[in-house]
Order: sequence, then C-alpha cells, then structure tokens
Amino acid sequence: MRDEIKALQEERNQIFEDHYGNKIPKRVPMRLSVPDRVIAERLGLSSIDFNYDPSVLADAKFEIAQQIFTDTYPFTVAGSIVGRSPGFFQLLRSQSFVMSNTGYTQHPEVIGMDASQYPKLIADPVGFLFEDVIPRHFESFGLAPVGAVNYFMMGLSLLKGFADKGAPVVAQLYDEHGYWPGAPRGSSTSGTSPYDFIADQLRSFSEISKDIRRRRTELKEACDAVTPLMFVWGNPGKPHPLGCVRSPLHMPTYMREKDFIEIWMPSWQRCMEQWAARGARTRLFCEHDWTRLLDVIQDMPHGVEIQFEYGDPRVFKEKVGKKFLLTGMYPLSTVAHGSKQDVIDKAKEMLDVLMPGGGYSFDFDKGPLYLGDINFENLIALGETFRDYGVYSNPGGEFGKPINFEGFTIDPSIDVLPKSPYLHDWDSFKSEYPLAPGFAQGQLKQLQKDTFSTIMQLLR
Repeated sequence: MRDEIKALQEERNQIFEDHYGNKIPKRVPMRLSVPDRVIAERLGLSSIDFNYDPSVLADAKFEIAQQIFTDTYPFTVAGSIVGRSPGFFQLLRSQSFVMSNTGYTQHPEVIGMDASQYPKLIADPVGFLFEDVIPRHFESFGLAPVGAVNYFMMGLSLLKGFADKGAPVVAQLYDEHGYWPGAPRGSSTSGTSPYDFIADQLRSFSEISKDIRRRRTELKEACDAVTPLMFVWGNPGKPHPLGCVRSPLHMPTYMREKDFIEIWMPSWQRCMEQWAARGARTRLFCEHDWTRLLDVIQDMPHGVEIQFEYGDPRVFKEKVGKKFLLTGMYPLSTVAHGSKQDVIDKAKEMLDVLMPGGGYSFDFDKGPLYLGDINFENLIALGETFRDYGVYSNPGGEFGKPINFEGFTIDPSIDVLPKSPYLHDWDSFKSEYPLAPGFAQGQLKQLQKDTFSTIMQLLR
C-alpha cells in the first residue's frame, strides 16, 4: 500500500510539474475542495462552533477523503487570516468581515474612506491606511496602542492554535492519500488589483462607481499610489513556476471597457509584469462573465492562470486558451442539483473542449459554501470521471510559453514601500543604533515585508 501511495504522489508531482512547466501532462490536474462549513453541516454540528475548534471535523475528513478523488488536499487548512476565521475578526471587532447567523464570514459593503480623502491617500498611502482605514474597519485598533496590540496578538495566537490543532490531520491525510504537496514554501501569496482594493476596502462598490465619473483623475492617481503596496503585498519571497500570486478580480465586469482599459488595467498590468519579471505567476479568479473583455486581456503576461466563473468554454479556449492556463467554469450547480449522469456528461463535455493542447486543470466555477451546494455522490462521480477520462494521448507535448517569455525587466522601484513612520527604515535605525551589524539590514527588511503583508491581509 505504501508503494502505491508513493507512486501516486510521484505521478501527481509530475503532472503538476508538467502542467506548470509548459508541457502536456499525463492527465488533467484535478482540484476538489470541501469547505469546513459543508462538513459541519453534514455532521449536524453547529455552524459556528467548528470555527473555534476545527479539530471536531477530523474524523469526517478522513471518511470523505476515502471517497473522493482529487490531486490536491481537499479541505480547509485553518490558521491563516485569509481563511477568515470569525474568532479572529471578532477579537478585532471587525466591521468589514462579519460572521452571519449561519457562521459564514461575510464582507458587507464598507466605506473606509470619504471621497474628499483621495488626496490624503495619494500623498501617504501607508499612513492613511494605518491611521484612518484599519481603525475604521477594526475597532480594536482604535484603542490605545497596547490595547490594539493585545487584541491583534490574541487573534494571531488564535489562528496559530487552529493551525497547530489541524496540522496532524493535514499531515496524516497527505501521508495516506499522496496528495500533491503543492508549490515550494515561500512561492505562493495572495494579492489584489489596486482598483479592486480601493473599491473593496476604501470606497465600496456603489461609491467607486460614482468616483469613476466624478473623480476620475484622483481615482487613477490613487491606483498608481497604492500599486507599490499591492506589489509588495503580493510579491512571493521565493518565486517558482509551481507557485502563484492568487487574486480574485470582481470589479471589471461592472465597468465600461473604456474605464477598464484606462483606469483599472494599467496599475494591475504593471504588478503582473513585475511579478513575471521576478519569475512569479499570477493566478486570477475572474468573477462573473469576462467574455466581452477577452480581447482586452490578451496583453496580460504569458503563463497567467485564470479561473473563469461564467462564459462559454469554447469561446474562452479559442480566444485565450493558447496563452493562459485555464481552469474553472465547471458549474457547481450541476453537482448540487443534477443527476449522476448529468455530472459525468458535463465533465466529459468540459474535457472535450478545454483539454486538447494542454493548459487546463479542473476547478469549479465558484467554491461551495453550504451543504446544499454539494451532492456527495455526484462529487465522487466527478472526481472519478476526470481521473479516468481526462487522460492525454500525447503527454510531453509543448504548451504555451514560460513565465516572463516577454522578457520584462525588473523595476526595483515598485518593490520598495513608501517611507513612513509606521514602517521600519534601515538608515534611521542604523543612525539610532550604530552598533547594529550590517547583515541585519536584510533580516529586518524581510521582517518588515512579512509584517506588512500580514497587516494587509486584514484588508483582503
């Protein structure tokens, strides 16, 4: 049995290395994921209690893992801010991430910045976020400094406790099922586009829709001002073709094409090109239907991976399937409400369209949130169909071009955070503490980047 698991993991390792290494793999990479909330509902557990003790789901995870086929770890890995644990955000008295009565952490429409404050954001983006936006969204940061640190450290410790409790389960499931271990440590991060960041956390959907008409110049300048912050936040410490900068994009489909090209795209294009110049791949979740924007996004760097939500797979394959890695578009509703044969037929239809020539991996059009989003018998059939039907007859063939095929040159200015009293500055530190050894500069610079990225996750 151990030899079989080892062989399976080696096969999966090769599949992902080929898929992200511009080759056609043995078969289509398969990602299935069952969120903790769905498991809790299935067990009849409180939809709130499991958020404070994810270990209560361990036995159910072992059972589900025996039933479904997937190449990647299929469950929530607790312990990160982006996992949106309600306990963490409750300690910070969050207004931007709030737990509903069903235990789901929602992101209501919030306004972190008045329209009159664009000049302040543009002049000092770090100071403005730290002084105005974060305390507005998280009331605990409005306390005296020690009180704010107290609650933030409690929240981080809570997340660490979740990670520590979940680690043995994760390790055992990897050991028993030979899942792909994922990208090398330090090669994957999360980020967002400057425009979407401003819309989500500063102005809200409704207000930024007004700003694009009334404050067009200021909005564009604001996108440029926060671009270095977005870049540093998303920049992997150790880029690798298997890693990525994960980013959900949801504003473009609500914009006119002219506004998308002139205001939304330039700052994000710069981020993607500069990540590519350093060897980092961007992985996008393009929410809603991007069909009308397919011609516009042709200028994004080679090797970008895109999970599309809605649209005709044939059109997407034809227009962008040779340049970008494609995933998504399999309707979650088919698994929830279709028959077993419906699920199998849809899987084969998707494979027939997206599989030829390589560059396709399985993912849903959107992630399941509740038990009603998943019929487990259908989920089993889906995994088996992709495993058996998604096999290539020509593995080893070439697909696409490698990251930075275009030859983007590194612009070091984008990788430097603006000077701010809230951020560590080596020159000032060395002046105050002249005995600090020179080799500490690199250590402190990395610590500052890591800490800044952690703080920015609050605005994710």
